[in-house]
Amino acid sequence: MIPLNLAIVGATGSVGRQLLEVLEERDFPVKSLRLFASDRSVGDFIDFNEKPYPVQSLDKDSFSGVDVVFFCAPRDICASYLPLAKIAGALCVDTALPWIDGQAILSVPEINGDNLNRAKQRILSNPASITTMIALPLSVLSSCRQLKRIVVTSFESVSGEGVKAVDGLRTQCGELLNGRPAKNGCFPHQMAFNCLPQVGLFRDGQETDHEQQVQHELIHLLGDTHLDVALTCVRVPVFYGDCASIYIEFDQPVDMASLEQALSTAPGIEWLNDPQQGEYPMPVDSAGTDDVQVGRLRFVNKSGSAVQMFVAMDNLRKGAALNMVQMVERAWEN
Repeated sequence: MIPLNLAIVGATGSVGRQLLEVLEERDFPVKSLRLFASDRSVGDFIDFNEKPYPVQSLDKDSFSGVDVVFFCAPRDICASYLPLAKIAGALCVDTALPWIDGQAILSVPEINGDNLNRAKQRILSNPASITTMIALPLSVLSSCRQLKRIVVTSFESVSGEGVKAVDGLRTQCGELLNGRPAKNGCFPHQMAFNCLPQVGLFRDGQETDHEQQVQHELIHLLGDTHLDVALTCVRVPVFYGDCASIYIEFDQPVDMASLEQALSTAPGIEWLNDPQQGEYPMPVDSAGTDDVQVGRLRFVNKSGSAVQMFVAMDNLRKGAALNMVQMVERAWEN
């Protein structure tokens, strides 16, 4: 892979910093690097490969000569500057804007990496973190037997809302543990020592926009428009790492040994399925790892056509930064 000129929009945020760490760990061939963030961070320096890089402000000429731009900033910033990056001829990798079919390539490389290409002025869209966490093991199971219905309850960490949410949970915990009332801050209700059955905004009906987005992305990645998907997303008082309970119904009875074999050998999956020994997925163990952890797999009906499992994943790594880097790696291979 040839060295590339990179730019990161939102370099000082949670995903931006994780992205720099992943690029460094994977020895990504970087020819040049430009870091962009909000005005309050302009002039700061961030180390990458033992070299300090200045944080710059964005303008219309920021992407001249750049091969790849990673967008990790708030939606309004990405919406304003992504078109400029496209005009400059950069490959755009976005983790902020909602994916729209036909305008961007939604990808988890282990599932549909063959769809990626290095054509200029294309957008690679990173799925929502829990989409990746759910879709990867489901894509493996779908190779064993046709999926009919899935029911998911996700438990999503506050880091999915950014640095302010992490700081807000930390502050709330401190206030409550010291006998003082906690302010809601960026959450709709108290987050510390609580669970909120709301991730995203309620716009029309009883589903949030986040739940609608994840269902849309799942159906696309799994390539099955007839799949029934029921999803409830819950925000939990965990700093980093997402997890979910997944009910899977197949069109016919399945062989458990075949499912276990498929999951335990699939790329991107860490098989943790020895509950008697306390071995199962947990957010605390997924932090800092690259794979989706899968375990607690068991039958849940007498006919053997439905199973339940539990999954966990580092939402900032495979849920965002790592997946973005893998997309570019695969794009430049083709």
